[in-house]
Amino acid sequence: MCVGENDRIASWRTMNETAPKLAEADAFVIGSPVYFADPAGEAVSFMDRLFFSTLNINKTMKVGAAVVSWRRGGNTATFDMLNKYFSMNGMPIATSQYWNMVHGSTPEEVLKDEEGMQTMRTLGRNMAFLMKSIQMGKEKLGLPEKEKTIFTSFHR
Repeated sequence: MCVGENDRIASWRTMNETAPKLAEADAFVIGSPVYFADPAGEAVSFMDRLFFSTLNINKTMKVGAAVVSWRRGGNTATFDMLNKYFSMNGMPIATSQYWNMVHGSTPEEVLKDEEGMQTMRTLGRNMAFLMKSIQMGKEKLGLPEKEKTIFTSFHR
């Protein structure tokens, strides 16, 4: 949990409400618009606090997906940055037929992005399949063995 909660900042409450749910969840989806070739600052702050405060929660085989909405550029950098939270926590990343992106500045513009909308539908189907497959694997094989984390420091 995040300490120093401030009721004036909604993201603190949201993060503190999300952290316990993450332990029970089979998947996690984060979406962000692209601002200056990066995710929205509040999304990054939320993910930093959430994933740091839940280091004690085993996220192995919880499916992760990042979804990005963009107007012009910076979409792949934003998509890459959000997916790193999942890859650093042993979480399979759900994919689609293309990067999980839609184009548009408003919901109305996004709905006109037919390829982007198809990409989102495909992501949903792929994510559901991946989650069901992982559940079957857990039942038959269990989770992969998790080693104790080793932290290497070359500064001695």
